[in-house]
Amino acid sequence: MRNKDRFCCPKCKKYIKPWYMKPNCPHCGVSLLYYKMDSRLEQDAENAEKEVAAVKRFLNILKESSVSSPLHIFRLVLFFLPLATMCLPMFWAGHKKVSLITFIMSIVNYGLDVGAMSEDLSYLFAALSIICVVVFSLAVIIASLFSAGKNGYRRNVAFSIVNTLVLGVLAVLVCAFGGRTMIGFYLTIALYVADFVLHFLCNGEKGRSQRRLLVFPLVLCLAISISTLAMPKPAKLLIDYAVNEEAVNVVSFNVASAFGTGFEDTDSMDRCDRFVAQIKELGPDLIGTQEINSLWLEKIESELSEYQIYAVPRGGDSDEIHSEMNAVMWNTLYYEIVDANTFWLSQTSEKESKFAFIDENGEEREIGCNRICSYVILDEKATGKRFAFMNTHLDNSNEQARIFAAGLIMEKMSIIRSNYGDIPVILTGDFNETIDDEALQSISAILNDTTDWTRAKATYCAWGYRNTGDKPIDYIFTTEDFENYTVIENLSNGYISDHYGIMVDIMI
Repeated sequence: MRNKDRFCCPKCKKYIKPWYMKPNCPHCGVSLLYYKMDSRLEQDAENAEKEVAAVKRFLNILKESSVSSPLHIFRLVLFFLPLATMCLPMFWAGHKKVSLITFIMSIVNYGLDVGAMSEDLSYLFAALSIICVVVFSLAVIIASLFSAGKNGYRRNVAFSIVNTLVLGVLAVLVCAFGGRTMIGFYLTIALYVADFVLHFLCNGEKGRSQRRLLVFPLVLCLAISISTLAMPKPAKLLIDYAVNEEAVNVVSFNVASAFGTGFEDTDSMDRCDRFVAQIKELGPDLIGTQEINSLWLEKIESELSEYQIYAVPRGGDSDEIHSEMNAVMWNTLYYEIVDANTFWLSQTSEKESKFAFIDENGEEREIGCNRICSYVILDEKATGKRFAFMNTHLDNSNEQARIFAAGLIMEKMSIIRSNYGDIPVILTGDFNETIDDEALQSISAILNDTTDWTRAKATYCAWGYRNTGDKPIDYIFTTEDFENYTVIENLSNGYISDHYGIMVDIMI
C-alpha cells in the first residue's frame, strides 16, 4: 500500500481504522497482506534491477574517468601532488615563510586568529591561498571522477581554471602587500599546467574546440608566473633610532633561542645572525637578554668581540644547550667589570632551585623551571662612574612566583646599592606581565619605568600568529633619568624572536 493510503484497503480503497488488527479487509474481505503480491514483487525486482544498473553505470564512469588508462591513473595521482608542493615554502609573507605545514603548525600552537592575520595583509592572503588550494584541489579531484560523463572535459578544465585563477589572484595580492612568491608556489603552478595538459590527453575527443580550450589556461598559468616574478620586492625598512651619545644606551631582548623552525624561517641560529646584525646596527652600550643559550653565546662572542658577556645557566633543564641564561653584555670600549653574580628567584636564592608555593588544594608545589637574575657592577672608563646592571626573567605561569621574584630583586638591589655606595641601577627583563599587575607595580614603586606609553606596544608578538594585546611585558627600569624609548620591531630580514626588543637611553 502507498504511504498516503496506509489506512485504506488496497482493493476497495475504503477506510480502515488504524487499530484494525485482522488480516482481511472488513469491507471486501481481501487479504490486506497478500493482495497482488506477485505484481508487487515483480515491481520491486524491476526497481532493484534499475538501481543495480545505475550503480554499474556510476562505477563504470568512475573507472573510465580515473583508471581506464595509464594517463588517467597518472592524472589522478598528479591531482594530489599540490598537497606536497604546498608543504614547501609557498610565500614569504608576514615576515616569515608560509606553507601548508607552517599554517597547520600555527593553528595547532596559536589557534586561528583572523584578527592577527588581518594586521599583515600579505600573510592573510597567503593563508587564504593555502586554504583555497586545498578546497579547490578537492573540487578538481571530484570533478575529474566524472570526466567520462557528458561535458566532462569542459567541466574539468573549468574547475581547474577556477582553481588556478584563485591561487593567481591571491598570489598577486600577497606580492602587492609586501610578500613574495617562493618555490612551492611555482611548483604548484607547474602542476596545474600538467593538469590542463592531462585533461586534454585524457579527453576522448581532441578537436579544434578542445585545443582552443587548452590554450587559455596555459596562457593564464604563464601570466600568473610572470606577474608574480615581476612584482617589486619589498624594500628593507630603514628605521632611524634616536640615540643620545652622552647617555648609556640599553637594550633588553628576549631572544627565544630554543624555539623556531626552518619551515617558517625562524630557525634559531638564523635568528641569531639577525640578532647580531641588529646589534651591530644599533651599537648599544649594554644588552640584557633572556632565553639565550650557549649556542647563541658562542656565535655572539665570535661576531661581537667588542662586548664582554656574563651569563650563568639557570640549571634544572634537560641539558646544557637547553639551559637558558639571562646574559648581560657590555661594550668593553666604555666599561669595565667590577663584580658579577647570579641569584635564583626562589626561597633558596644562592643555589639552583625553583620557587615553591602552596596551590589551591593546599599542597606544596614548585614552578615549572628555575628562574634567575644576573647582574654586573660596571665602571665607566671615561668618568669612573659606577652602576649596577641587572637582568632577569620572571615566571610565565605563576603570579605568586612573579610577586616573590619582584620583591627579592628589589631586596638584592638594595643590598647591592648599600655595598657600593647608592650607585645607579638599571634593571632589564621579560617580566611576563604588564605594568598593571602586582609584581611590576611593586618594582615601579621603587624604580622608574622607562616605557614611553605614547610609543609602547605589545613586546610579545607570537611570530605574528595571534593578537597579544597592546601592552609590553618586557621592560627597562632605572633609578636615573631616561629618554628615547624605542621598540625594536624591524622585521625586514624576518623575525629575531617571538618578542620585540626594547631600547632606551639612560643618563647615569
